[in-house]
Amino acid sequence: MARPALPDDFEQRFDQSFALVAFVANRFLVNQMRRVMVELGVDLECAFIYGTLGMLNVATEMPPGSAPSRVLDESGMLPENRIRPVRLSDLSQVAGLPRETIRRKLEKLRGLGKVERTADGAWQVCRIEADTAGRAFTRETVVRLLTASQEVNRVLDAALP
Repeated sequence: MARPALPDDFEQRFDQSFALVAFVANRFLVNQMRRVMVELGVDLECAFIYGTLGMLNVATEMPPGSAPSRVLDESGMLPENRIRPVRLSDLSQVAGLPRETIRRKLEKLRGLGKVERTADGAWQVCRIEADTAGRAFTRETVVRLLTASQEVNRVLDAALP
Protein backbone atom coordinates (compact mmCIF):
# COMPACT_ATOMS: atom_id res chain seq x y z
CA MET A 1 0.00 0.00 0.00
CA ALA A 2 1.44 3.34 -1.02
CA ARG A 3 1.95 6.14 1.46
CA PRO A 4 -0.92 8.65 1.26
CA ALA A 5 -0.15 11.83 -0.66
CA LEU A 6 0.75 14.71 1.64
CA PRO A 7 -0.71 18.18 1.11
CA ASP A 8 1.53 20.53 -0.86
CA ASP A 9 2.13 22.69 2.21
CA PHE A 10 2.81 19.79 4.60
CA GLU A 11 6.50 20.64 5.16
CA GLN A 12 5.69 24.25 6.01
CA ARG A 13 2.90 23.26 8.41
CA PHE A 14 5.09 20.54 9.97
CA ASP A 15 7.98 22.97 10.49
CA GLN A 16 5.70 25.61 12.02
CA SER A 17 4.15 23.14 14.46
CA PHE A 18 7.11 20.80 14.97
CA ALA A 19 7.35 20.95 18.78
CA LEU A 20 3.64 20.32 19.27
CA VAL A 21 3.45 17.56 16.64
CA ALA A 22 6.54 15.90 18.14
CA PHE A 23 5.00 16.11 21.61
CA VAL A 24 1.74 14.47 20.49
CA ALA A 25 3.55 11.72 18.58
CA ASN A 26 6.04 11.03 21.37
CA ARG A 27 3.32 11.05 24.02
CA PHE A 28 1.57 8.28 22.09
CA LEU A 29 4.79 6.28 21.60
CA VAL A 30 5.98 6.58 25.21
CA ASN A 31 2.54 5.70 26.56
CA GLN A 32 2.41 2.72 24.19
CA MET A 33 5.80 1.49 25.43
CA ARG A 34 4.57 1.78 29.02
CA ARG A 35 1.40 -0.14 28.16
CA VAL A 36 3.47 -2.89 26.53
CA MET A 37 5.63 -3.32 29.61
CA VAL A 38 2.79 -3.12 32.15
CA GLU A 39 -0.16 -4.75 30.37
CA LEU A 40 1.72 -7.41 28.41
CA GLY A 41 4.24 -7.99 31.19
CA VAL A 42 7.33 -8.03 28.97
CA ASP A 43 10.35 -5.82 28.42
CA LEU A 44 10.52 -3.75 25.24
CA GLU A 45 12.99 -6.07 23.52
CA CYS A 46 10.67 -9.03 24.12
CA ALA A 47 7.76 -6.94 22.85
CA PHE A 48 9.70 -6.06 19.70
CA ILE A 49 10.52 -9.72 19.04
CA TYR A 50 6.95 -10.81 19.88
CA GLY A 51 5.48 -8.20 17.53
CA THR A 52 7.94 -8.99 14.75
CA LEU A 53 7.22 -12.71 15.05
CA GLY A 54 3.48 -12.06 14.93
CA MET A 55 3.80 -9.93 11.81
CA LEU A 56 6.03 -12.46 10.07
CA ASN A 57 3.58 -15.25 10.95
CA VAL A 58 0.85 -13.54 8.92
CA ALA A 59 2.59 -11.13 6.52
CA THR A 60 2.36 -13.28 3.39
CA GLU A 61 -1.35 -13.82 3.98
CA MET A 62 -2.19 -10.16 4.65
CA PRO A 63 -0.67 -8.02 1.92
CA PRO A 64 -1.10 -4.24 2.34
CA GLY A 65 -4.47 -3.08 1.09
CA SER A 66 -6.19 -6.43 1.68
CA ALA A 67 -9.94 -6.37 2.22
CA PRO A 68 -10.83 -8.07 5.51
CA SER A 69 -13.42 -10.26 3.78
CA ARG A 70 -10.73 -11.68 1.48
CA VAL A 71 -8.26 -12.77 4.17
CA LEU A 72 -10.09 -13.15 7.49
CA ASP A 73 -12.71 -15.56 8.76
CA GLU A 74 -16.08 -14.53 10.25
CA SER A 75 -14.52 -13.86 13.66
CA GLY A 76 -12.05 -11.36 12.18
CA MET A 77 -9.10 -13.74 12.49
CA LEU A 78 -6.76 -15.29 9.97
CA PRO A 79 -7.61 -19.00 9.63
CA GLU A 80 -5.21 -21.16 11.65
CA ASN A 81 -3.95 -23.03 8.58
CA ARG A 82 -2.69 -19.77 7.05
CA ILE A 83 -0.34 -18.84 9.90
CA ARG A 84 3.27 -19.37 8.85
CA PRO A 85 5.77 -20.34 11.57
CA VAL A 86 9.14 -18.56 11.34
CA ARG A 87 12.65 -19.94 11.75
CA LEU A 88 14.91 -18.40 14.37
CA SER A 89 17.45 -17.37 11.73
CA ASP A 90 14.79 -15.54 9.69
CA LEU A 91 13.47 -13.74 12.75
CA SER A 92 17.01 -12.75 13.72
CA GLN A 93 17.68 -11.38 10.25
CA VAL A 94 14.47 -9.35 10.08
CA ALA A 95 14.76 -8.05 13.65
CA GLY A 96 18.43 -7.21 13.28
CA LEU A 97 19.28 -8.83 16.60
CA PRO A 98 21.68 -11.70 17.37
CA ARG A 99 20.22 -15.20 17.18
CA GLU A 100 21.09 -15.92 20.81
CA THR A 101 19.22 -12.81 21.98
CA ILE A 102 16.21 -13.80 19.90
CA ARG A 103 16.34 -17.38 21.21
CA ARG A 104 16.51 -16.27 24.86
CA LYS A 105 13.62 -13.84 24.45
CA LEU A 106 11.51 -16.42 22.59
CA GLU A 107 12.07 -18.88 25.44
CA LYS A 108 10.94 -16.20 27.90
CA LEU A 109 7.85 -15.51 25.77
CA ARG A 110 7.17 -19.25 25.54
CA GLY A 111 7.29 -19.47 29.33
CA LEU A 112 4.66 -16.72 29.46
CA GLY A 113 2.44 -18.64 27.03
CA LYS A 114 2.74 -16.03 24.28
CA VAL A 115 4.65 -18.04 21.65
CA GLU A 116 5.12 -21.68 20.79
CA ARG A 117 7.62 -23.78 18.91
CA THR A 118 6.46 -26.11 16.17
CA ALA A 119 7.62 -29.71 15.77
CA ASP A 120 10.15 -28.62 13.14
CA GLY A 121 11.61 -25.92 15.42
CA ALA A 122 9.96 -22.84 13.92
CA TRP A 123 8.15 -20.24 16.04
CA GLN A 124 4.70 -18.70 16.06
CA VAL A 125 2.53 -16.55 18.29
CA CYS A 126 0.05 -18.60 20.33
CA ARG A 127 -3.42 -18.28 18.86
CA ILE A 128 -5.13 -18.10 22.26
CA GLU A 129 -3.04 -15.02 23.10
CA ALA A 130 -4.26 -13.26 19.97
CA ASP A 131 -7.84 -14.29 20.68
CA THR A 132 -8.10 -12.90 24.23
CA ALA A 133 -5.82 -10.37 25.87
CA GLY A 134 -4.17 -9.45 22.59
CA ARG A 135 -7.47 -8.42 21.05
CA ALA A 136 -8.33 -6.04 23.90
CA PHE A 137 -4.81 -4.61 23.94
CA THR A 138 -4.83 -4.08 20.17
CA ARG A 139 -8.28 -2.49 20.24
CA GLU A 140 -7.15 0.05 22.83
CA THR A 141 -3.96 0.68 20.84
CA VAL A 142 -5.99 1.44 17.70
CA VAL A 143 -8.32 3.79 19.60
CA ARG A 144 -5.34 5.67 21.04
CA LEU A 145 -3.55 5.72 17.67
CA LEU A 146 -6.61 7.18 15.95
CA THR A 147 -6.94 9.80 18.70
CA ALA A 148 -3.26 10.77 18.36
CA SER A 149 -3.59 10.89 14.57
CA GLN A 150 -6.61 13.17 14.81
CA GLU A 151 -4.74 15.44 17.21
CA VAL A 152 -1.71 15.65 14.87
CA ASN A 153 -4.06 16.50 12.00
CA ARG A 154 -5.72 19.20 14.10
CA VAL A 155 -2.34 20.75 14.95
CA LEU A 156 -1.19 20.65 11.32
CA ASP A 157 -4.48 22.14 10.14
CA ALA A 158 -4.12 24.98 12.66
CA ALA A 159 -0.59 25.85 11.48
CA LEU A 160 -0.42 28.87 9.22
CA PRO A 161 0.12 27.91 5.58
